[in-house]
Amino acid sequence: MIVGNVLGDTALAAIGSCGSIYELLVGFGIGIGNGLAIVAARSYGAQDEDLLKRTVVGSVVIGLIASLVITTAGFFGLHALLQLLDTPAEILEDAYSYIIVIDLGVVVMFMYNLCAGLLRAIGNSVMPLVFLLISSVLNVGLDLWFIAGLGMGVQGAAVATVIAQGISVVLCVLYVLRRVPLLLPARRHWAVGQHLYWELFSQSISMGLMSSIVSAGSVVLQYGINGLGTLTIAGHTAARKLFAFTDMPLISMANAGSTFVSQNRGANQPDRVRRGMRHCGHATVYRHRTTTDRSGNRRTYISALKIATPRHAYSV
Repeated sequence: MIVGNVLGDTALAAIGSCGSIYELLVGFGIGIGNGLAIVAARSYGAQDEDLLKRTVVGSVVIGLIASLVITTAGFFGLHALLQLLDTPAEILEDAYSYIIVIDLGVVVMFMYNLCAGLLRAIGNSVMPLVFLLISSVLNVGLDLWFIAGLGMGVQGAAVATVIAQGISVVLCVLYVLRRVPLLLPARRHWAVGQHLYWELFSQSISMGLMSSIVSAGSVVLQYGINGLGTLTIAGHTAARKLFAFTDMPLISMANAGSTFVSQNRGANQPDRVRRGMRHCGHATVYRHRTTTDRSGNRRTYISALKIATPRHAYSV
């Protein structure tokens, strides 16, 4: 909303032209974090504190390595990928300046999702939400300052995102250090073991691929959209961001369900697993019914697009 209304259609199109790449990078990192949290939740459900702390160590190691690989690949390949996707010349450099900052901040985004996932794994879903709310408010403030105040343009939006996420990481780590000794490993827990490393790796890669496979298809689709010009890219970007916002409840339910199942599998309570999955299914059906395209929802979507989208891009 801020980029589109302050900087205009071209800036919004620049972010949109690399939006699928952004979703691919971030989605893969989030998926890895969720996969690692599944193993932690299972250890917590089994009440195996030693295994849980070794899982924390192994998760940090695998996460840092994965972040380094993603960042390195992006650093050397993003500009060529944008050209391959037929990004219009007038927005190519803005798009690259945005996505390269996001790529360099992948490790920050991963660390937040890992910290939040570990807290959820031991049954604390409130504090990750608090830190996320603080990060979101801070992100909006930094966006206004960097874009409207300092004139940093599209790159300012990316810098604001990374800084806000970094603040949430600091808050999350401080909370764990002061209030959650259960997640603080000792020196002996650094001997993670080959078997646990493999389990963490397989779970994290599986979840990472699941989270990013749709985004990989969107990268191919982006080639066709980029060929339609900046105005179409801007309109598509606004609509896609609105859709992503409405899709968040389903993603949250899926993450909560995976944590719940993992905890109860570790505790050897299959009945609770089945009941939990039934509740998730009922909630999904209810969510679908309330978001089916009725006239009221249609008016809501149109109003949101009018607010978030520049006038010319809205017509697209």
